[in-house]
Order: sequence, then structure tokens, then C-alpha cells
Amino acid sequence: MNGTDAAGACAKLLTPAEVAEIMRVTTRAVHKWAKQGILRPVRLPGRQRALGFLESEIRNLLTAED
Repeated sequence: MNGTDAAGACAKLLTPAEVAEIMRVTTRAVHKWAKQGILRPVRLPGRQRALGFLESEIRNLLTAED
């Protein structure tokens, strides 16, 4: 999936399952973190409850924790 970031450049969107695999957690944890504001979800157009996550933000979170 692709989206547009704040700078207008094309950014890769990850599904909750992809984020869970990268972070080695469950998809339930990903949804919980999004609800708590730890992860910032992107609403997908035309889909009621579908969420995506910017790959760059997920990678930044992972490198910040190291």
C-alpha cells in the first residue's frame, strides 16, 4: 500500500499484520497501541475501519528504542 506523507512524497503504508511481524507482537497489540496513541494510524480512504501505518514512523520507533 502507498500513501502520501506530509512532504507530499510517496510513503509506504504497512498493514497492522505487517507492523506486528516487524515488531514481533500480535496484531491486537498493534491496535491497542494505536488506540493509546503510541502508534499513529492512517485511515485508509473508502474503508470504514481500515488502518495503515507509515513504514518510516515504525522504523523510527524501532531505532529509537535501541
